[in-house]
Amino acid sequence: MAAYRCVGPPMSMAYRKSCHPVAVTYRGWRRFSRISYPAEAHGVRFMNNYANEIARADYGKWEAAGEMPTGSVLAKDSFIVGDDGKIRVGPLFVMAKGAAGSSDAMRNWKYTMIMPGGSVRQDVAIQKFCNDCHRRAGAQDDFLMFLPLPFRISKGLGR
Repeated sequence: MAAYRCVGPPMSMAYRKSCHPVAVTYRGWRRFSRISYPAEAHGVRFMNNYANEIARADYGKWEAAGEMPTGSVLAKDSFIVGDDGKIRVGPLFVMAKGAAGSSDAMRNWKYTMIMPGGSVRQDVAIQKFCNDCHRRAGAQDDFLMFLPLPFRISKGLGR
């Protein structure tokens, strides 16, 4: 958490360059990671999980969440600690649940990567790459891959 406290302000400023609404607001959402945790699926980065107002009640139920409601948005900010000990901002990963029928093959999720320089990636390759991985979680978990048990907070931190 010391590393996250250090990198948090520059991370927030980096994502805000995108002007993407999630990049501007996610730090005010509920945080569901007790501390930053390593996530190999996202490139061996340390991550923190956030859920918007629509998602937070169900997301906090973890594997019992069922299908997330339309309008749910989940965000994972990330950072890397290099071999030199320097902390570097990684991408902000976003999952947004669209209306039924918006993308049945992806359980109506849309994936976005907001890069530290402010660029936004939502292209077909990102959709396929993210969905191929999240699909492994299965429909019973609405394609959600939850953070490891030791890093979870039951009610979330923040607002």
